[in-house]
Amino acid sequence: MAKSFPVFCSILFIFIHMILSSVEGPPRWWPPHGKFKVKCPYKKVSLKWYNGTADPCPGLYQPICGTNFVTYDNPCILCIESLKSEGRIKFYRDGKC
Repeated sequence: MAKSFPVFCSILFIFIHMILSSVEGPPRWWPPHGKFKVKCPYKKVSLKWYNGTADPCPGLYQPICGTNFVTYDNPCILCIESLKSEGRIKFYRDGKC
């Protein structure tokens, strides 16, 4: 199980990157400021079937607050949670909640 986790994270990262590169329309970058930004396609992709946790950007610590007032370690984790919630959780502000 532990050996397959890095492979799973890599596949998930590639999957998200493919989705992000195929999304059209105005950019919705999270957060608007900061060293790392994510364009999250929460209106076009649903991950509600996925109940696990994943961090496609390991090693990145850039606290970000979601509209559910939970602090996420980085925008990648917030994007995964947004996809799992079908867009109900979105970017609220930079930093901790």
